[in-house]
Amino acid sequence: MTEVFFILIIVFVAYVMYRSASEQKKPTPQPPVNQAVPEQPIVPVATQAKPEKPAAAVKPSTPQSDPKIAKVALTKSIAAAKGKSMPELVGMTAGSIWNYLDKNGPTTVAKLVRELPEDEKAIQRSIGWLAQEGKITLKTVDRAETISLKE
Repeated sequence: MTEVFFILIIVFVAYVMYRSASEQKKPTPQPPVNQAVPEQPIVPVATQAKPEKPAAAVKPSTPQSDPKIAKVALTKSIAAAKGKSMPELVGMTAGSIWNYLDKNGPTTVAKLVRELPEDEKAIQRSIGWLAQEGKITLKTVDRAETISLKE
């Protein structure tokens, strides 16, 4: 019986030595060297303006800028923000949400996601920021979240 245990111990020790020797032969991976990647120039993207829907309520007349120019300017500002940090991107997106609500009035969050060129995560973070700052009001009407500026 003791001879069997002795053989098992020798086999185990031999196996451990074999494994440690094979691991020592493997080269240790070196961390990759960061190579500078040249920046790509920011090119404004031309987008087609969506046909405007008739307004349900009459708003006081204010001089409106050309929607095509506003859309391109908004796209430029967001394209410029892509190289910025997350707080800067959220702040820029919060500004575009505030401007959208100022021009169009209360709207659903789903419509904001469709209308604005930013990604949904940035829009949701920006809504949280605006809500924390007390700039907006969120209401749920018929399972749709409606967002509006505080007055």
